[in-house]
Amino acid sequence: MKAMAAAAKTIATMFKSPDTYSPTAFRDASEAIKRYSGTRLVADFATVTAVKGSEANELIAAERERFAQLSNDLERYAEGLADAASDSPGSMPNEMRMRMGEQVSGGPLAKRPRNESNRAAMSAEHTFHMMLETCTSCHARYRVRD
Repeated sequence: MKAMAAAAKTIATMFKSPDTYSPTAFRDASEAIKRYSGTRLVADFATVTAVKGSEANELIAAERERFAQLSNDLERYAEGLADAASDSPGSMPNEMRMRMGEQVSGGPLAKRPRNESNRAAMSAEHTFHMMLETCTSCHARYRVRD
């Protein structure tokens, strides 16, 4: 989880400061998130126990299918980000940035695109926001609260 958080911070920095954009670093960070999500994340939480230091709650075991769907969504968004990494030199290309009207098409309660054409139509920045919302949804439901 720490590797995914670090990768997300790397990407967030590039969106906040487009002059820091590096196609290689953007792609590498996206690939790191992809590597730790999907079936690997599901396998990592296959047996949820009261392991010291774990912040996972027992609801993961009861809602395997829902947890797997969130993990698979995370993987798809990360893959979309990796695919969107532009090899353009210099600042982040405008086509990777949020487009007019895109920000109102999503949100925590919005339906998530399940097919490739919908995902491909999203800008990289919107895909990143949807990925972060997936992380937030999973943590809100499956993380132990203090």
